[in-house]
Amino acid sequence: MRSVASSLGCSSLILTALLLQVGCPAESGDSDATTAPTASMPTLPTLSGTTTETGTTAGTVTDSSATTGTATESSGSQGTEPTGGTTADSSGTTMSIDTSSTGSTTVSSDPSASSTTGEPPCDVIEATLKPVVPNMVLVLDKSGSMVANPAGFWDHDADVNTPKITRWNSLYQVVKLVVTDYNDSINFGANLFPSTMAMKAYTAAACVVNANVEIPVAALNKDAILNGIPQAGDTSLVGGTPTFSGVTAALNHLKTLDPAVPRAILLVTDGAANCAVGAAPPPLFESYDQALHTLVESAWTNDKIPTYVVGIDTKDVVSGNTQDGNPNGTNSFVKLNELAVQGGKPKDDPNEKFYNAVNQIQLKAALDVIAKDALSCIIPLAEPPFFPEGTKVIVGGKEVPKVMDCTMENGWVYTNPMGPYDAIELCGTACSDLKISKEADVQFFCDAG
Repeated sequence: MRSVASSLGCSSLILTALLLQVGCPAESGDSDATTAPTASMPTLPTLSGTTTETGTTAGTVTDSSATTGTATESSGSQGTEPTGGTTADSSGTTMSIDTSSTGSTTVSSDPSASSTTGEPPCDVIEATLKPVVPNMVLVLDKSGSMVANPAGFWDHDADVNTPKITRWNSLYQVVKLVVTDYNDSINFGANLFPSTMAMKAYTAAACVVNANVEIPVAALNKDAILNGIPQAGDTSLVGGTPTFSGVTAALNHLKTLDPAVPRAILLVTDGAANCAVGAAPPPLFESYDQALHTLVESAWTNDKIPTYVVGIDTKDVVSGNTQDGNPNGTNSFVKLNELAVQGGKPKDDPNEKFYNAVNQIQLKAALDVIAKDALSCIIPLAEPPFFPEGTKVIVGGKEVPKVMDCTMENGWVYTNPMGPYDAIELCGTACSDLKISKEADVQFFCDAG
């Protein structure tokens, strides 16, 4: 076996944003740096003593020259032990290098490698890594029906003895809980349909949507979202249901983001889509906007951007033919079922494919399930391992097997099976376990044996 350092010719192996150099000689002219042994120097330095948290070495490092108190090269030049952690001696002792508050890296030597062969022991590197943080836009229905009296009020707590509140009030409270709970594990953005500029009118002025999302996706975005949407007690909301335009703006924004990072839309609505682009009233409000379905299906099929669909107290009935702003002859329940399937993330229920909440309790449960499902199971590697077949993944203390098909098996795969091997993805039950543990231990061996 060859060591990682000698195999790489002193290249750096970078793991989760840290630079860990294994066995590289000092730069020319740097007389204060220790030169690591090479294949022509089979006897590795022996470490005695410890390394303090600040990186100051206590004890001595000696090589075959046995110089006390210093680390010496075969030429006899004097150097000092590198700081910032510990290493492994020729006996194969494992020592940890604490790299950050979120994880650690361990370097250990393979004691099966004999120093008499002229090859130094084989290094094994272990890192605790976290999955990539996905990007999600909340597309929220801000139409007048969310606060209209009495239709916009509902029994939010499933208790007939307490006063009803508006659907928007409930939606705001649930969004607040979700963006708080997942603030550090999902990069949220938000978009409203219609925008706050919409008017209460039977004209296109009721269908106004911003060309750009109100709150762009960003890390730790909780406060920006809660300050950028109408507050819980706001009862001044007006406008139609321009769902197509609301989703379009969200998709356009997501498509500007790194496609290697998972992207998703979470759509919440209490009515049937109207406000078709280019239409005039009455068809503007009285006809269902089927273009929404084409848009969502294309986003999933072509861009792998799923749309999670949540309905607020959606009835399984066909609307009448009255001029009331609701699309005529439309069953919103059926339409949202179709939309959820086309969006690529239907609920596992043969009769109800979208998440239909009849109160705030169910609305919170639905958004929580969706947020957990949206969590990524992709773990990026800052640099591909030198021996891709010598990688082991451990989640919750249990080794996860490497598999061939992530859609059919439980285990892990490289996201690019033909290379570059710069990320791994956990599949099936292993993915579920990762979402609970929020991290994985990944071991990089110096060969596949």
